Amino acid sequence: MGQTDSTSRSDVIDQLVASYLKIPLKIYWRETRGLPFPDTFIDARLEFAGMTTSWLRLDSVIWRAGEVRFVPGFPARLYVRSPSVEFVVGQAELDRWQSRFSLPYRLELTESGITVHTELAGFPLAEFETGLTVVDGWFVLEPKRATVLGVPGYVSSLFRGYLPVPPLSGEIRLAGIEHAAGILRVRFDIDDFDEEVTPGMLSRLQKRLFSFNSPLGPTRRDDA
Repeated sequence: MGQTDSTSRSDVIDQLVASYLKIPLKIYWRETRGLPFPDTFIDARLEFAGMTTSWLRLDSVIWRAGEVRFVPGFPARLYVRSPSVEFVVGQAELDRWQSRFSLPYRLELTESGITVHTELAGFPLAEFETGLTVVDGWFVLEPKRATVLGVPGYVSSLFRGYLPVPPLSGEIRLAGIEHAAGILRVRFDIDDFDEEVTPGMLSRLQKRLFSFNSPLGPTRRDDA
């Protein structure tokens, strides 16, 4: 019989997988199958917290799958069905990235979208709201409405910004965007896949996300 607790998890499984991948994580599932040891996980969720990319640090990266099946062997294999991935961007890390550069604008994560505050020599020039789309793998900010020194739309029509996340691979498809104050969640669907459980598996999974080598890794204490 499978477990039915929608928030089931196991510290032992967390530690085992984290030790193999060499990265902190938590695993959740709705149901397990297989005796005497579970080998299939239904509605599984794999959460990596405090992940870094080549540019922006992400608050978390969450993999989901309708079914994950482990097949023992030499090597063992993982079969993943109905997978998706979610990137979570937080305002604090976005501010940290912006502070590294002398940018003529500031990005603010709001409930209705991403607001761009522009300035010239420290003087506020314009404020406009943007929507987020994905174009050729890049996270593109598209202006929607603006207030520009009494001339609505002028600066926003000239602005085309990018969210500082590495370009995505062609294997993933935008599934949804959720805005909240200080938080941005972007979800993508991925085709079913299987992987050998061998060294380098995490790197191969990352290549399904990004179009070039942009390794994800845990945020270190000296990154704080």
